[in-house]
Amino acid sequence: MEIVETYNAELSPLLKEKIFAYSEANLPPTIDTLAESYLGCYLYEQGELVGGITGHCYWNIMHVDFFWIDERLRGQGQGSRLLHKMETIAKREKCHVMHLETFSFEAPRFYQKQGFVEFGKLENVPIDDCDYYFFKKELR
Repeated sequence: MEIVETYNAELSPLLKEKIFAYSEANLPPTIDTLAESYLGCYLYEQGELVGGITGHCYWNIMHVDFFWIDERLRGQGQGSRLLHKMETIAKREKCHVMHLETFSFEAPRFYQKQGFVEFGKLENVPIDDCDYYFFKKELR
């Protein structure tokens, strides 16, 4: 057997397909293992993009991929509006939980205020005195 060290963009979908096939064979039939959807909400001010959130749903889970609010709008409730809209979408998509990651210099307190609960943390990553948090929110 040979291990080849390289990234091959054509093989990533094949790996995903194989993982999903394994999961489909081992998860209850009530979970649609093949359904995956990508979603987003964007905030505009006079035609200019000033915020947005994207995520994807799979197996009754929504993962928040990217979330950004223009610095001049932070603290004004616009981030809460976008996150709540994404929660509404997650529920519509029959997701039971949302999860995301954030660094200590980003928004861990914001997510806690929105009802998210920390379920993991990597300390001193990517540098000392910086932590990488994992948050989730139950949607039931």
